[in-house]
Amino acid sequence: MKYCSDCMRFFEGNKCEYCGNKKLRELSGNDPVYLLTQDTVAASGIEDILKQNGIPCLKRGMIGEGAIMKLGYMFESYQFFVPYAAYEASKELLSNFL
Repeated sequence: MKYCSDCMRFFEGNKCEYCGNKKLRELSGNDPVYLLTQDTVAASGIEDILKQNGIPCLKRGMIGEGAIMKLGYMFESYQFFVPYAAYEASKELLSNFL
């Protein structure tokens, strides 16, 4: 599997399917990989489920603090990233939640 460090996604091939990056490397178990994107309400539950099961995660907001100040948190969406070694377990844990 190849890994794009720009968008933190993995795939087969020599070019990132998401951002077009050609500077790829082999995927390792500790690499943070994209898991999913969810709205504010679901994001807090997802973060709790992962942490309660010992899976570290990175939660990254999509619209930024400036827009949140004007629009409010309910319009924010969050991307979640987990270590590749925990990717399948994370998907399975969240399959009942989503």
